Amino acid sequence: MLSGSLRRLLLLGLALASFAPVSAQEKLAWKFTSGESLKYVVEQTTEMQMSIAGQKQSMQLKQTLDMDWKIGDVASSGDASMTQTIGRVQVQSDGGLVGGFKYDSSESEAPTNAVAKSMADVFSRIINKPFAVTMQPSGKIGKVDVPKELLEALAGSGGAMSEDTLKQLMTQSAVTLPKDGISKGESWENVQNVDMPVGVMTINSKLTYLGNDAKTGFAEIEMKPTISIKGKEGSPQQITLKKSEGGGKVLFDQKAGRVAQSDVDLTMELSIKQFGQQIDQQVKQKTLMKLQ
Repeated sequence: MLSGSLRRLLLLGLALASFAPVSAQEKLAWKFTSGESLKYVVEQTTEMQMSIAGQKQSMQLKQTLDMDWKIGDVASSGDASMTQTIGRVQVQSDGGLVGGFKYDSSESEAPTNAVAKSMADVFSRIINKPFAVTMQPSGKIGKVDVPKELLEALAGSGGAMSEDTLKQLMTQSAVTLPKDGISKGESWENVQNVDMPVGVMTINSKLTYLGNDAKTGFAEIEMKPTISIKGKEGSPQQITLKKSEGGGKVLFDQKAGRVAQSDVDLTMELSIKQFGQQIDQQVKQKTLMKLQ
């Protein structure tokens, strides 16, 4: 039989346990300091298999963007105004209908390949031209201001780049986090829309907090994207998404309040009909975003 003192200690322990949370909550939030600069590199590799009238084609494409976030004023709420600048673009293509070519915006020599020339014309309009952005601690972009002179320059790009395209690029460069604390195993959703010549791709990502990564100590977030595509009305090209799958991981530095790295893999099977011809495609895409 338990003594009075031991019984009281046991009851006290049970009482304290009843007030303890079932699992500790982690607050994940972006943190900014006025005057600091965050440099990210976004690397995307794409492998495409195409079947056109029974003829098979393959293409590999690698794109690398160097981005610089310069933090301006930071409000007491944590909302920050900043400028985001694309400082360098590198593109390498092999195979496909256009053949192989390389483009690097940092090189002074003009490209000779026709496709690379077209890319140089488009990217030269946005390289080293800052956009004003407002970001909340959750990572949500509140506002994107494109300078007037840049809008005028984009008007001459033949529709290859627009104000909406730039805003989408800036908005999608930040991982959105839950506003409240979150426990291990809990999930939230993030939706991104990507305009394409043939329609709009919607990526609905389920993000799940897995706890801290054993190697880095950073918060580990699993990503499970679900993709849908809505074709553009009146377009001569009709696109159908047959199948898609993907997954990824984000490492978030809780102490510094920023994404250290994110990896996303996507695989899609598409069918495109144009002018009575059907093109079947399989696309495998890997995107890596890393803080320098």
